[in-house]
Amino acid sequence: MRIFFYFISSIYLKNFFIIFIALLGFYCGIDLLLNFKKLPDSANLDLLYVLFLAFSAITYILPLSLIFALVLSLTTMIRNNELISLYALGLSKKIVVLYPFLWALFFCFVYIAFNFTSFAYANDYRKNILKNGSANKQSGEVFLKFNDSFAYVGKLQSGSDSVSEIKIFNIKDFNLNSYIVAKEAFFSHNAWNLKEGNLTTLPKEYLLGERGLEIQEFEILEGLKGFEPKVIEGIASNSNYSIKDALISLSLFKAQNISTQAVKISLYKSIFTPFFAPFLMLIVCYFFPAISRFFNLALVIFISIVATILIWGILLLLTRLSENAVILSEVGIIMPVVILAFLGLFMFYKNK
Repeated sequence: MRIFFYFISSIYLKNFFIIFIALLGFYCGIDLLLNFKKLPDSANLDLLYVLFLAFSAITYILPLSLIFALVLSLTTMIRNNELISLYALGLSKKIVVLYPFLWALFFCFVYIAFNFTSFAYANDYRKNILKNGSANKQSGEVFLKFNDSFAYVGKLQSGSDSVSEIKIFNIKDFNLNSYIVAKEAFFSHNAWNLKEGNLTTLPKEYLLGERGLEIQEFEILEGLKGFEPKVIEGIASNSNYSIKDALISLSLFKAQNISTQAVKISLYKSIFTPFFAPFLMLIVCYFFPAISRFFNLALVIFISIVATILIWGILLLLTRLSENAVILSEVGIIMPVVILAFLGLFMFYKNK
């Protein structure tokens, strides 16, 4: 079985990398032709743009490459009479498709692992280079809620753990208790350290002759403990989240009674969407013949490619409908993948 594994895997992986690199080059080439005039006059930024462009393209290219590689591998093996020879040696169609299926699962898990890192923000960095001539982005004013506090951020530097012109309003029993004004703040040790500002404390009761406002200046003051920078950046720019930041944001938004729809969509896209490819491979393999003598192999290949692109397009459409709140994210993102998984596994066990 080890020999068969090496033989089938070598054919599949060779075709996968050829198709993956070809599609990646095609995607990047078309994008560069469309946006060539918008690129900044900097060789370093141009190289960074191409790198971020390639990373962002993997989201769309990887699933198609996995399926097209299987189609090309089966076509090659059928035309060389290798597939019928494998059947004659005692291998079933289950075993033949199992090895590419396992490789597809492996690449999907690798993709998910990358989405725990800054790889998930590659498309945001790419857009920032086009718009601002820099990979980082300075967003405008942001006003948000955290526990019993409301925070105003004047400037937020994308990809950085620092903000400028921050104001924090502390509310207690629906009354303003105190507010903090600082020139800048940086995130360290799970809290924001505010620099060069003042703390104004309001009295509990406004009585004539009693103590009034208390204003204290400070060099460093800790606040907004546990409010991650990526959470603020996600709210400010409405961008995608990495899986790690999405999980943090999800728990934080639930605690603050804030809508978690955008975070869930980003999380579902990163985790569930890539898996449509391995399960669709199980369905596509079912319709390939063992030999091409009594079948129109070109027609089978054409139908497989068209069906793959059609299903891929439907999934993208459902994802976009989920992002626009037309349908639930669970219905638009998770359910189609579950249906494909059910059909794929059903056909896999049905094959003899």
